[in-house]
Formats: sequence, C-alpha cells, structure tokens
Amino acid sequence: MGCLRAVTALCCAALLDACGGGSGIDAGSPPAQMADGWVGAWAAAPYGPFPYGPLTGVAPVDPLAITARFDGDQARDQSFRMVVHPTLRGEMLRVRLSNLMGTQPLRLEPVRVAIRAVGPAIVPGTDTAVRFDGQPAVTIAPGAEAVSDPVALSYADGDDLAVSFHVVGDSGPMTWHAVSFGLNYVSLPGSGDVTTDPAGVQFGQTSTGWFFISGIDVLAPDAGAIVALGDSITDGAYQVPESNSRWPDLLAQRLAAAGVAMSVLNQGINSNTVTRAGEGGDPAKGPAAEDRFDRDVLGRSGVRALVIFEGTNDLTAGVSGADVLAGIRRLIERAHAAGLCVVVGTIMPRDDLIFGWDRATMEAERQLINAGIRAMTGIEGIADFDAVMGSPLDPTRPNPLLYAPDLLHPTSLGFRVMADAVPIEALVPPPAGNCGA
Repeated sequence: MGCLRAVTALCCAALLDACGGGSGIDAGSPPAQMADGWVGAWAAAPYGPFPYGPLTGVAPVDPLAITARFDGDQARDQSFRMVVHPTLRGEMLRVRLSNLMGTQPLRLEPVRVAIRAVGPAIVPGTDTAVRFDGQPAVTIAPGAEAVSDPVALSYADGDDLAVSFHVVGDSGPMTWHAVSFGLNYVSLPGSGDVTTDPAGVQFGQTSTGWFFISGIDVLAPDAGAIVALGDSITDGAYQVPESNSRWPDLLAQRLAAAGVAMSVLNQGINSNTVTRAGEGGDPAKGPAAEDRFDRDVLGRSGVRALVIFEGTNDLTAGVSGADVLAGIRRLIERAHAAGLCVVVGTIMPRDDLIFGWDRATMEAERQLINAGIRAMTGIEGIADFDAVMGSPLDPTRPNPLLYAPDLLHPTSLGFRVMADAVPIEALVPPPAGNCGA
C-alpha cells in the first residue's frame, strides 16, 4: 500500500487528532502516532522560501550559508543530493519530502536513497529507488509533505544517508532548512537527472542547506523518538561541519551507548522563539514554537518524548520572562495531552552583543524563567543547562571554555556537556527509564 500523503492545512488538524494530538490521551500511555511501527530517525524543520532563513537573511550574505546557484531562486531541471545523519539504525525506511513553502506543485523524478561514503559519493551497491504509491515520481502540492513507500535499505549506527532527487522543470519557491552545519550537493541548473552518479562528480555545487527534505523514518516497532524543540543552539550553530556534534546528536549517542532504541529528532531553527510575540513576523526566525508544534513535534513518526529548550530569543525580542514561561507551559500541556513525556531545559548564560543581549534588562528575566522551570511540577524532568554552562567564577555568565567566541553558542565540548545534562531516564520507557511507567 502506498504511503503518499499530502498534508494540507485543511486536513492537518484531523491528521494530528488521529496521530495523538487530542486532549483525551492518558499521558502515561504510548502516543497513538507510534501505532504503525514507524519512528522518525532524522528530521529537519522546514522553512523558507529560499533564500530566506535564520542567520542568512538573503543567503549569500552569511558566510555560514554556502549556497548553490539557482536561476531566479528556484530549481530548474537539476538534481540534489541531501546528506542526513540518522540517529536510529534500520533496515526499512521511508523518506519525507516537503513543499511547505511552495506556491506550485513540485515534481520530483526520480528519488533515490543510498548510504553516503564521503562527500557526495555513495557506497557501491546501496543506491536504491524510492517510490510513492508505487510510482517513481511524486508531485507534491503547495504546502504539503509527501511520505514515500517503504524502502528496503539496511544501514548501521553512524552511517550517513544520501537522498538524491531530480526536480522536473521549475520548482517555484523552494522549501529548505538554511544552515545544516553540514555539506549537501546540487547539480547545475539545466543539468537534468544525475541522481545515479555514484561518485557525485556531477553534483558540482555545495550547499549547507537541506532542500525539500524533512525527514527519514524507519520501521522500528519497539523503538521511539525524542524531539528536541529549540533554536540555534539545538540546531547546532557553529558545530564543526560534518562532525554531527550538535547536542541532540550527542544525546542520541548516549542513548545508543546505553542500548536504548530511541532516536533524537532535531527540530531546532536558528533564531526561533517560543511565543508568537517573540517571532514578530520575521520570516528569518521561522514560525514560533507554538505555531509549529503540531507539525514539528506531533506530526513526526513514533514520538514518545520531548525536550523543550527555547526562550532566549524571546527575551532579545522584548518578551517578558513571565510570557515566555506561559508559552512553555502551553507547549507542555499540548505535549502531555498527546501522551508525551516532557523535559524542559533552563536558559543558558549568554554575554553576546551581536545578537541583541542586554544584560542590564534581560538577565533578571532569564533568571525568572529558570526559577520558574526549576519550580515546575507535573513534568518528567529538567535539563539544567544553565547550571552546567555557567562560569565557575560567575555562574550567571558563560563558561568561556564551553562557548564559541560569540559567548552565545557552545563549542563541541559545550554541546557534550549539554547532552550529558539531559536526564535520559525521564525520556525513555522502562526498563532504562520511567517515561510512561
């Protein structure tokens, strides 16, 4: 049976009700979206359209956003090879592709998936056709996501996957995730279908953006997914490219080392906020967490638990600490209503100037948020990032050994400290944890 889904705004609420979004679900029960055995192994929150995105504004301005060339800011008869790093191994997978920001139907033919070797090259013998309702092509309506048929491809922990697809004709406005802090590959406009190129030499352009791809699911009935909902710190800002050292990646490594079959889905968006007031209508920030919750949390497969780590960007947008706390509580209520276990992260110290931090007016609000999080009852756990990332000399300021020079974003060492601060027992089911116990 085919797995093509066109999730439009009109049917989204009904779909999420069926997937465990209703309010009548016991918070101790496995979420309903786990019933079919599919579990998200990798995800990225889509936004755009290209070239707009967090940290990029117009993409060529930001040196972190290595951007392929597109005629008229759209794909034209060219191929993409998107590299992703699943956090759960599998033998049967399906691919999610998004036209969320599109204004016209997007036709992709063919779509292929393989294990990535190095750069744009793929491992010989792993290149596999992806089908949609039994067909080699898929047309995705504006605002919709397509989910492929099951694909037999066995890959191990630590493997990267390369998803290749050819855009037929003109794409129109492109959905993307601007800064992946990894490398992806795009052929030149008008180059046609080069998706079977094993060495990837015909993918002559490099990009740090993920285009059109929104997720990889695996068939894993005994597993589950944890969503990390956050901003640039969760997204992995300034990680060493290709290192997969974001804190959600390192949390996934902890789980694997403990023998826990749980993935971690990174749903961070640079500059993201909890509240709509914090978003302020700026398309570069993506939709606020409250607006994207259904799509980026409840709409993913096999989600059992959630880590909420947002709020610092609300403060620089002028939102009060009390309003940020209220927004976090609303997210918790929605997660519990869907049967998810919830861990909330405290807001880390920061001393940056570039991104608008005003210590004189904002530090007290940060402390208010953290005091409110630590006093919360009815949640499964707290990740006290504030406590582990502060300076030994002054805990209200960043530990310079754990931060990049901007004193806002952690280094890979800082990401490791953060990952170790997450209480995994609150996020995983027995016997390793108590989620759902």
